Amino acid sequence: MHKDTIGVVTVTRGRPHLLRRAMDSVYRQDFDGLIEHVVVIDDDPGSVPAALGAPTRPGLRVTVQQVPRPAAERDEPPGDKRRIYPRLSRLFNTGVRLSSADWTAFLDDDNEYEPHHLSSLLACARQHGVEVAHSGRTLWHADGSPYLDKAWHTVDDPAEAARIHQLMCDKGVRVPGTNILLDRADPRQPGGAFRTSSVIQPQDPVSLVDQSVWLVRRELLLRLPIPETFTEAEHEANTAPDDKLLRTLQDNGIPIVSTKLPTVRYYLGGVSNRITQPAATTVTE
Repeated sequence: MHKDTIGVVTVTRGRPHLLRRAMDSVYRQDFDGLIEHVVVIDDDPGSVPAALGAPTRPGLRVTVQQVPRPAAERDEPPGDKRRIYPRLSRLFNTGVRLSSADWTAFLDDDNEYEPHHLSSLLACARQHGVEVAHSGRTLWHADGSPYLDKAWHTVDDPAEAARIHQLMCDKGVRVPGTNILLDRADPRQPGGAFRTSSVIQPQDPVSLVDQSVWLVRRELLLRLPIPETFTEAEHEANTAPDDKLLRTLQDNGIPIVSTKLPTVRYYLGGVSNRITQPAATTVTE
């Protein structure tokens, strides 16, 4: 009997120490089938030794592919999402094509998996007989402290960040008093607007699944790859590749289920969120 295999796609550039942390978390997975970790390096030869030197074991295969940038993208301004997001989509799709596994998961180079992440995702997909599953996550500052602020992490305006945080608590996405965020993909009305978490209103369905929490049949991703073009309206709404993937799956009527388990450690400070360090605290005696 064929045993399912899982490919993990990680895109990285210029953060070899974080890459090794992410790779170590794949190494520690309790999944008993073959894991193929595909590391796609964004035009950065300095990351190659870190990827090639990561520990391996029986049941874990590592594939490393360095992808040169076009000349026009080599000296772009840092943090330019209008260039970053389309390129990320291209590199994610490259990783999917490089993999030979039955299923595809993603792991950003600055995040980590809990040891039961992949096994719980595949068990959930099998239980429901679907081709797409996702988990939840916990939110962490870069220094390893839990993110407990009552503010939505992708919103710059403090009042709006507080509003979205409370709304997400009311909807059961954020668990009050903890750093748990339970990603969710509510069904959308036909022809309804797709809203990201930064503009969501109380009546809106939740459309929030981070790139690092997905598990998708590879054949499905080959048929419905992550879109690589973004409109100006999408850039203004901070629409990222994971949002585009979710929209594509929903537009094509693909069933999506959740483990409802926070099995990804999501570290703040990346391109899509506003948090770079913990807020200062005042100690009173």
